[in-house]
Amino acid sequence: EVANRTKGMIEAWRENLPVITDLGNPAMQPRHWEKVFKKVNLPWKGPSSAQNVTLSMLEANGIFDHKEFVSEVSANASGEFQLEKSLNAVIKAWTDLPLPIMNHRNLKDLWILGDLSDIVTQCEDHSVTIATMMGSRFIQGIRESVEVWEKKINVACDVIDEWYQVQRAWMYLENIFSAEDIQAQLPQESGKFKTVDKFWKDLFKKVRQQYTQAIDAFQIPQLLPMLKNANDTLEHVQKRLEAYLETKRAAFPRFYFLSNDELLSILSQTRNPHAVQEHLCKCFD
Repeated sequence: EVANRTKGMIEAWRENLPVITDLGNPAMQPRHWEKVFKKVNLPWKGPSSAQNVTLSMLEANGIFDHKEFVSEVSANASGEFQLEKSLNAVIKAWTDLPLPIMNHRNLKDLWILGDLSDIVTQCEDHSVTIATMMGSRFIQGIRESVEVWEKKINVACDVIDEWYQVQRAWMYLENIFSAEDIQAQLPQESGKFKTVDKFWKDLFKKVRQQYTQAIDAFQIPQLLPMLKNANDTLEHVQKRLEAYLETKRAAFPRFYFLSNDELLSILSQTRNPHAVQEHLCKCFD
């Protein structure tokens, strides 16, 4: 009789073991325990409730009558745990990652972006990682945290593209509009370039003082629209510059034999006759 009673108790608990195993899942977080508490009508008083719960308390409230529910909550906890690990890996990769910048032409307070190839690769990889996470059926519990980083990564990718475009145009035009003769001949375009030039220098001053980490620099308030505006301005200046060079070629067709840089070399030194001599052979070849 004792043996049969013991066997019956073992069989009863054997049926309950899956529930006990699910409840013992280390991936279970307070948000999961809250669902369990509410299912068995136990009062939820915050994370401390999960720390103080006992199996006897749960058994007394009929936890073993909700095997499928507990199994689903535990499975979701495991799925969310894996997503959290992936998200934490993304966050860790950006932590303490500096924005590479370098001095330009050895001039004080004149800076440009360094090599961002590794950061660009990281952005692309993390975009795929987060897109995969957002498509997971376990995303719901951590959706808010993932969406925060989804936005950060997307903004970072867009900012890098715009920032590099501004840099290429600024470096080209900075060398041109540093010549007083060009400034005098194109005063409006020179004024527009100076506006972007000031924005560029102020941006890097801010980066060096407050936003040394890459992910922080990419999230500077309103940076993306300001970069887009700078790109539009520089594109307009370049078009006006090309139109100006076209008028010079129309006035002296021999200038068509010269590249834009060669022609600018002459126009930026209008008071230096020797600047023309090195290009004479090409003009009259």
